Order: sequence, then C-alpha cells, then structure tokens
Amino acid sequence: MKKLAVPVLILILAGTLGGVSAAEPQPLFDLNFLIRVSPVQLNGSEVWIGSFSVHAVLKDPLYRAYFDHLAANNTTRAREEFRDFVRQLVYGNLKDNFERRFEEVNLSGTIYLPEGGPVRVGDNWSATVSFAISNFLVSTDGKVLRCPLSGNLQFVFKGHVFDYTWDRMTVVLPRNYEIKNLAPRPDDFSKGVAIWTNGSYIPLIELYTPAYTFLRYINSTHKSITLSFDPEDGYLRFNATFDRVPEYDSTVEYLLRSFKETMDVVSIDTLEKNGTLIVVGIARPEVAYRETSKERVWQVMVKLPGRFDEIRVTAGTYQLAPDNTVIITVIEKKSGNRVYYLLGGALTVGVAAFFFARRRRKNSKEPENKGETPVDELVDVVSLEEGE
Repeated sequence: MKKLAVPVLILILAGTLGGVSAAEPQPLFDLNFLIRVSPVQLNGSEVWIGSFSVHAVLKDPLYRAYFDHLAANNTTRAREEFRDFVRQLVYGNLKDNFERRFEEVNLSGTIYLPEGGPVRVGDNWSATVSFAISNFLVSTDGKVLRCPLSGNLQFVFKGHVFDYTWDRMTVVLPRNYEIKNLAPRPDDFSKGVAIWTNGSYIPLIELYTPAYTFLRYINSTHKSITLSFDPEDGYLRFNATFDRVPEYDSTVEYLLRSFKETMDVVSIDTLEKNGTLIVVGIARPEVAYRETSKERVWQVMVKLPGRFDEIRVTAGTYQLAPDNTVIITVIEKKSGNRVYYLLGGALTVGVAAFFFARRRRKNSKEPENKGETPVDELVDVVSLEEGE
C-alpha cells in the first residue's frame, strides 16, 4: 500500500504546487483556532499557558481524493497517514513558528502534548490538534503581560511558503484582567472572549498585571480611614473608604491582601455603598501600656497598607510615623476615682481609730466581771455599727 501511495502523492503534489507564490494562503485546510490563556503554578512559580485546540478539515480536492483512495483499501492505514499529514503541516508549522518567535525575543517556551500525541483524527478527513505552550504571556516590567508569539504565521509545504491562514480564531483571556491592547481589533469581544475571522497571525495580546491594575486604582482614588481602639478588648477597628468601586475583582483581592500583609487582621470584609468601596475589619495592634497615680495610658501602633488622604481616630490623639505607621495615644484620667479612694481610705482610718480609742478607755476602767461585757458598751458598739 505504501508503494502505491507514493506515486499517487507525487502526482498530487506536482499539481497542487504549480505556480504558488509566497503571498498566497495555505490551500490545504479550513482551520479554526481556540486558545485558552491561563496562569498555572510550575515549580513554585506562576507561568502563563496557552492551551491550543485547532480544528482542521482537509479542503483540497486532490488530497481528499488521495485519502479516499487509501481508505477504500485500508481505512486504518489511511487514518494513520492523515494523522501524520496533519501533524507535520498543522502542528509542525505552528511549532516551527513558535520556536522561531521565542528565539527572536530571546525567550524560551515549552510545548506540552497530550497523551497519544497532538493529533486526534475525526470524520470526513478532519482532525483536532491539541497542545499547550508555556510563556504564552510574559512580563518584563511587572506592569504588562505580553504575548511573545504575536505576529504573522507561515505555512511551509514542500519548500514553498504560504500564509498560515485560518477561518476563525477564538482567544479566551483570563477573567478579571485589565486589557491594555488587542491588535488587530477583534471582530467580536465579550466577557474576556475575543474572536477574529479570516487571518494568518497570532494577534497582539497585552494585559495589565493585577498588581499594576491595583496600583493604578490606588493612585487614582481618594482614600480615607477611621481607626477606633478599644482599651477593654485591645482590638483596633478600622473602616477604610475608597471613592469608587474597582472594575476588576482582582483589584479587590489585592486590596484585601495589602491589609492582611501589613496588619494583624482578625476579620475583614468589603461592601459597596453609593459607588464607593468600603473595607471594614478588626486587627490586633501593637500596644504599650503604662499607669500613673493620675491616669492610664495606652499607646497603639499600627502600620497602614499605604498612604491615606484622610485619617480619623475616634478616641485619643494620633501622630504619623514613617512607613505609613500611625501611633494612637489613648489616656484615661483617674482623678474621680482617686478622690473616691482617698475619701474611702480616710473613713476607714477614722473608724479604726475610734474603735481603738474606745477599747483603750474601757480597758483602763478594769470592770469587776472580766468575763462579761458591760451593757452600755454593747449599746455603744451597736450604735457605731448602725452609724456606718
């Protein structure tokens, strides 16, 4: 069968390639791309993966006739040759394009193939090409994630270079990421899904990193915070207001993370009110306590997650320290309690002195019945106790 197929294939190639120029689209397949972009953890680091699923349908009539002829004699053999054909041209050309593009930008990427290989043959001379590639998005400045594979694709077939044309390319971008640029402009875009039609390229994809989106939000919003320290339980309650609600959930996540990383947070939550974002929570601050005869003093130190335009303290006074640190001083006067303690002490001393004086006078009289207490003394004692 293989000997029979070779001369037939040679005749087909001779007819297909005659007069082909480099600017023409690839003539063999109808192609539809689906690319899912997502971050994954590899060896403790975040890596952006592009997962490809390319649906290829053979459209060239001569090649369809060739594979039909093979299938009429040996279906298994025909499907195997078609699988190899798709692997070489659809997958192989993409692989060559990506390797060349990574080399041009001095980066590296790894291609991951599914078990059984990248090509799964379907019906009617169709196939699905599946693989994933790392470093589909990379950031060199911490601000923007860019696709290093963007640009025109080439389809090389028997020494001739075609445009790697496709009918439809769908790119599913990660949710809650701010888009900086998509070029050319997608024919359709909704909820992070971009669709292009009739092209021969990997589109330019640029996303802001969540950290940079968060910084852009923080630097452009008015921020205020109210702090309240309770000496009874030692907790600090905070209420931070940001004058507009972030567009992306990732910004809220980074905001909460910033509070947790700088403050010893016990509980924290967010709510939206009148177009503003409010962060409420409870934290354990660093507390220094001292006491004098006149007052009790709590000195509370808390580091805030950045600079706030307004800071309010509900009780006590505060001062700003370096590194966005606030020192709150709460003083409780003991003046009223001190007077009470002094009066109580004087009364106790007076009563004790009266007892001792009475007892000394009675002892000096030396009554005849030493084992009995005189009636008048009992009366005096009872009267004293009632007077208390």
